[in-house]
Amino acid sequence: MKFTGSQLVWLFKKAAIAAGIILIILLLFWPVSKQNMDGKIHLRYWYATGQKEEIPYHVKLFNQTHDSIVVKAVPIPWQESEKKVLTAVLSGNPPDIVDQFVPVVKWASRLALIPLDSFIIKDHFDTSVIFPALLREMKYDGRIFALPTATVSYALFYNKKLFRQAGLDPQKPPRTWNEVKEYSKRLLKKDRDGHITQMGFIFYLGRKLTASQQTNEPALLMAWEKGVSFINKRGDKINLVNKEMIEIIKWILEAQKDYSLNDLLSFTAGFGYGDQHAFISEKVAMMVLGCNFPDNIARYAPDLDYGVAIIPTFEGCPTASPSGSWWMGIPRGAKNAQAAWQFIKYATDKNVQLKSIKAMDESLFPANRLAANDPSFLTSKANKIFLKEIEFAHSQSIVPLAHDVFWREFYSALERIMFGKQSPAASLGQAQQIIQQELNQAINYDHYVREHIHFPGAG
Repeated sequence: MKFTGSQLVWLFKKAAIAAGIILIILLLFWPVSKQNMDGKIHLRYWYATGQKEEIPYHVKLFNQTHDSIVVKAVPIPWQESEKKVLTAVLSGNPPDIVDQFVPVVKWASRLALIPLDSFIIKDHFDTSVIFPALLREMKYDGRIFALPTATVSYALFYNKKLFRQAGLDPQKPPRTWNEVKEYSKRLLKKDRDGHITQMGFIFYLGRKLTASQQTNEPALLMAWEKGVSFINKRGDKINLVNKEMIEIIKWILEAQKDYSLNDLLSFTAGFGYGDQHAFISEKVAMMVLGCNFPDNIARYAPDLDYGVAIIPTFEGCPTASPSGSWWMGIPRGAKNAQAAWQFIKYATDKNVQLKSIKAMDESLFPANRLAANDPSFLTSKANKIFLKEIEFAHSQSIVPLAHDVFWREFYSALERIMFGKQSPAASLGQAQQIIQQELNQAINYDHYVREHIHFPGAG
């Protein structure tokens, strides 16, 4: 077939348009190359952040010391972080590394992360340098899916000035909960109308009294100290209704009986953040707070005379505190898993953690035990207390597969008890039933996912 000149021009135009469309499609959907034109591997690192979007210090250090890998840090707002990352995983175009604070198991059980075990074995990475409580949070189904970089350790903060005013020795903080109860009686103050103006320690049950106090639920701390486990070793059976837990709740109700619930609610209603915080405003003399709280004191009440001590316990029981980790993991489908592992390994290094924490505006605790025990970090008595406490830390991911439901129902149960709506056994039993149902559904879904979705290895 012969074409005229005009027909040939028309055909060339059509071919050019078709080639352009194909090129665009290739650019949009062709797999991302492991290396850019500069010959370096470029890693996308998504990290959850608040209002501040400064590049994390460990990213700056890594880019300064590595020639073949470049890390691009992308801040993701806390409220959007989990949804955005999981959406990216499902779309097949996730970042190479994620930095999160939510329970690792929630991600690992949905196949959103790849296990790190093969990397750990290959590089002879010593996981014993990670605090045990933090490393346990990184595991699911016998494998490690992330590594922690930082945490918050907790201790008892107490006001020395208020101690002296109450005739208490400011050098002798309470060691047991019974002592806390006795100290609280001496620290209690009321106005002429009988309204509470100052308290020693608030023995409460539930979130209504704690939302603006930034403290921890005494019932949970006491349960850990008594050795209570809210879920069995297999992770499929909830245990809220137990003898120890009911005894703890009765003990708290007894300790709280001298305070009118209405007066307590009115007293705590005025608490807030900053200089209105219960401890900073010197309205409450003793509170369990995190190692980053001295930053708030320095900012809002630099002259506050306070001390830090081991969290009280019952006679014969070890102390206990909560834990939680900022962690790094590699999403399923990441294009540069091996290079991502190199960055994660670097971020957990002792010296890197020491430098990073020193550069932070907020005081966090290193997840690396060698860093936490380094003399350059243990420069204050408070840090030595926090170091002791983290050895007795317990994960707040108590039921990871039903994390949100557990906490909602646990606090709701405590509030029903506090307000006299149900007995301890009945209220805990109601919560246990709801949490168990949610856990059963999560386990069934987990089994379904594993049976129908191929899970590639980390290598």
